[in-house]
Amino acid sequence: MATLLGTVTDSSGAAVSNAKVTITETNTGISRTSQTNESGNYISPDLPPGTYTVTAEQSGFKRVSRAGVDVIVNTTQRVDLVLQPGNISETITVEAETPILQTERADVGEKIELTQLEELPIGGPVRNFQSLLALAPGTVRPHRDHSEFFNAQDSLSTECERPVTRVQPVDDRGRE
Repeated sequence: MATLLGTVTDSSGAAVSNAKVTITETNTGISRTSQTNESGNYISPDLPPGTYTVTAEQSGFKRVSRAGVDVIVNTTQRVDLVLQPGNISETITVEAETPILQTERADVGEKIELTQLEELPIGGPVRNFQSLLALAPGTVRPHRDHSEFFNAQDSLSTECERPVTRVQPVDDRGRE
């Protein structure tokens, strides 16, 4: 599951409280509705991975919509919306926006596509998943801490130069 959150403001940057925020999964048409709090913030947790359209509306403002929001498993996606003064029957559609910086969570992770799992040579015939850690920047190659003679479990370990809290394989559709 994933989380979608953001802030709804007006054109002057002031928070818009009690704005209706609708989050619709593009492929299924299933939608969730919430309202912004007094700070203009909204949050929609426990979303299944997919592509979403986020729409905000409030009386006295034009409806604003952002399509093509990709939500990946175990992530937090921020979608901030700016309402322009006008009639609610008018809609402003934002096609794309480049994310500036992840500020919602302190962790760092890597997304591993299904094609990478299938095609990368990870550990030869053993196909050890720990070899995938080497795909994350700042990690060293997995190695054995002890000799196989003294360590019958034969465990591997790796170190990271930066904190990597999760590396989990997901398929091309964002599922684990």
